[in-house]
Amino acid sequence: MAKYLLVAEGPTDHVVISELAAKLSELQGRLIEVAELAPCADATSGSYPAFGWNAIEKWCKRYRVKTPEELEAAPAALRETLRRNTWKGMLGIQGADGIIIQMDNDIAHEISTVSAFVPGACRSTHCKTAMTSWLGESVLPDDVYLAISAVATETWILAAYAPDHAIFADLPKPINYEQIEDCEERLIGLGLKSKKKNGRRRLLKNPYTIYESYAKIIVDNLAVVRERCPALESLCSHLSR
Repeated sequence: MAKYLLVAEGPTDHVVISELAAKLSELQGRLIEVAELAPCADATSGSYPAFGWNAIEKWCKRYRVKTPEELEAAPAALRETLRRNTWKGMLGIQGADGIIIQMDNDIAHEISTVSAFVPGACRSTHCKTAMTSWLGESVLPDDVYLAISAVATETWILAAYAPDHAIFADLPKPINYEQIEDCEERLIGLGLKSKKKNGRRRLLKNPYTIYESYAKIIVDNLAVVRERCPALESLCSHLSR
């Protein structure tokens, strides 16, 4: 059995990654568990708070491992709490093998933690550098995996459709699925449920359970989606270790 704690941009990402873990468990004949860490559903209503990449940044900064100097500077009564209230402490408490932090790379241009994003640069590398910095690390620890979706988790749904599908008729071949920036619009064109928001059609994400059927599309075509999306291939390889 392998157990991973998951911090993600939202509950729909939890749904997709949990379904991936279930499929890999089936293929490997061993349990791979992904436990929701953040955001968490409200115990009363079952609803999730707004999260997104800004909340990912705040979470990483809050639960980073504090340095000896920071602990020494803190009031004595708080030192033990600060020492334990970290992502590493959570691994011990929950008996987990590692933590996965998921974020879409479509917002790379909005992040200037270490440096401003240079147009044309690798968005995933930019995001990983920033997230490592948020965690207070210079080198990412082995038990932390940054699942940077390119362009978004929804890319994996789109990649389940063959490159000769009519929805891709306007794209040059061969198709690089991870560079399709209007992924959401194409999925809506394929018939996925949507709603109008601020004058624009957006994928419907509420209730988040609507993504259960979308996650099935990914896992039912997992081999080809892994081939078409290096980000998904990397995540599946990590879960399968």
